[in-house]
Amino acid sequence: MFIQVGVLCKWTADSQRFLLEHFDTINNSPSHIYYSALPFLPSSSWLCKCYNAECSLQVKVVKGLPAEWGTCSRTVSLDTTPLALSYWKNTIVVGLQHRDIITFNSITGSQTAVFSGHTDQVNSLVFSSDGTSLVSGSHDKTIKLWDVQTGGVVRTFTGHSSYVQSVSISAGPTMIASGSDDNTIRLWDIQTGECHCQKFALFSPFSSFPSPFSVKTRLKDVTPMCKSHDGITS
Repeated sequence: MFIQVGVLCKWTADSQRFLLEHFDTINNSPSHIYYSALPFLPSSSWLCKCYNAECSLQVKVVKGLPAEWGTCSRTVSLDTTPLALSYWKNTIVVGLQHRDIITFNSITGSQTAVFSGHTDQVNSLVFSSDGTSLVSGSHDKTIKLWDVQTGGVVRTFTGHSSYVQSVSISAGPTMIASGSDDNTIRLWDIQTGECHCQKFALFSPFSSFPSPFSVKTRLKDVTPMCKSHDGITS
């Protein structure tokens, strides 16, 4: 059977979008594909034109079908509020209000793991450059370094006197930076767990109150006081 390249591309793209849109339904009950998925295809899709006659014998949508696919290809529902997100290749991590960190497959949206260890909500997440480690900052005033493959805590960093709102990790990775509601930024040695530079006061340009909400954007604005082994100036 001969299929033109352009037609094949449209067919595969339409099929992929269909699977992502109805992944949960198909995953939970494959037989429902004919009752709860195919009948709700956009009227302009190739799959709709192919299966419309067959599906209409089972379920027929009289009104309300979209003409085209929407801009959102996948929606993942959670039991609590997501407060932090980070992304690396096909993995998405979400920091939740109820203390856990959940990992998802970015293609299917399916949950792949749960990291537990914080005792309060997770405010900030960041992957290491190679994706093997994850750093989290929490309302419990701690920073944790996680092994992404095992989900275990490699090290916990303590010293902030208030909520940790932002974290970042050097390219090495050898250092972690954290910003807290105690109005400080701290730099931590990953190997020893020690705080290299005790603290730096930060001030928001929008008010008279200190505001260490983003370590990544504000570290460069702090007056140099010391230098770490991998070259991060604090």
